[in-house]
Amino acid sequence: MRSLRMWPDKASRRTAAAVVIACCISIVVIGVAAARVLWPGSPSPSRVRAALAASVKFVPAPGTTSVAPDEPIVVRGGAGRLVAVHATSASGATVAGVLLATANEWRSRGALGYGARYRVTATVVGPSQVRAEATMTFRTLTPAARVGTAVFPWQGLEVGVGEPIVFTLSQPVPSGAARQRLLSRLSVTESQPVAGGWHWFSDRELHFRPRTFWPAGERVMVRWEFHGWNAGGGAWGAAQGSTTFTVGDSHVSIANLATHEMTVSDNGRTIATYPISGGKPTDPTMGGVHVVLDRSNVVRMVSSTNGIPVNSPDGYDELVYNDVHISDSGEYVHAAPWSVASQGNTNVSHGCINLSSGDAAAFYAFSRFGDVVVVVGSPRPPEAGDHGVMDWTANWAAFTSPRG
Repeated sequence: MRSLRMWPDKASRRTAAAVVIACCISIVVIGVAAARVLWPGSPSPSRVRAALAASVKFVPAPGTTSVAPDEPIVVRGGAGRLVAVHATSASGATVAGVLLATANEWRSRGALGYGARYRVTATVVGPSQVRAEATMTFRTLTPAARVGTAVFPWQGLEVGVGEPIVFTLSQPVPSGAARQRLLSRLSVTESQPVAGGWHWFSDRELHFRPRTFWPAGERVMVRWEFHGWNAGGGAWGAAQGSTTFTVGDSHVSIANLATHEMTVSDNGRTIATYPISGGKPTDPTMGGVHVVLDRSNVVRMVSSTNGIPVNSPDGYDELVYNDVHISDSGEYVHAAPWSVASQGNTNVSHGCINLSSGDAAAFYAFSRFGDVVVVVGSPRPPEAGDHGVMDWTANWAAFTSPRG
């Protein structure tokens, strides 16, 4: 049997070599043809430079006005290799960005200014290391309105374990999409990480709270970056900053309207039990988990603010001392020397928690923003829109619902 030939003869090898050479020549010819399309004829360095610059692509397009500040600047090298991009505002501020060599592309990072003019210069390298520059300008939009915010707790404040973080915006944000975009611009960092979540109580008010009360001794930093946030309707965010607060000892008091007693605990240890008089049956104290909103050494309480004429049998106009505020509806834990005989046995107030003068002074000194006062045994349910009870009324699933 004759053996098979495993290698081509010399003629075949010569034929294969010719094919390879022809292919290489074709590639060179194609490359030259492509170069002549870009730079017709025998291009001079100046013509190559001009063609390279013309091939650079910019986003936004040169000369564009009313560019959204949250849109990135994008530069693509075109026929050249992109080696540098310099973008500055008219004020001289440099725009940060990253060069993606594998994509021959540069992208800016961060939001642009409002109503600002920008100049972008790209440097590319072409054949024979010819360098070219392409420059363009554009302008960003001027917001129809700017949204700022007030933030609580304030810097350096010590608060109680029930204190929420509250953002109060300078104008309404009705769009659900805009609200979701804002959440990505907020951060809460704790020294002892805990589960927490955000809830929109209105189109101007956003709260954060932990799933359960803050741990005593917690240190919390809140950061916000509104600049570059599209708030919708032509409005854009215009606030940035941070605040750090601490959580003090756990102060939780339980006011029982059925037993007419309030037990006061400090880090889980009962330190006092006070006889109280709560809201009478026609004006019951609101039930639920309250947080201390503020406190005042003296408050002028006038019945007409609650619809009761001062000169009526049930009316009053009094200076009341050692007032710990626990609801928007005007409920306080306060001194009530006029009701001492009822404290511990009968509810006779107009909704406040009455204490003797001595007990009220002690409780006033003990209390701070965000301490917890739980009112039990009340026929009046908590009101969802009341800042005294709103944060701890809803269960966790409802509080963290995306629709919140």
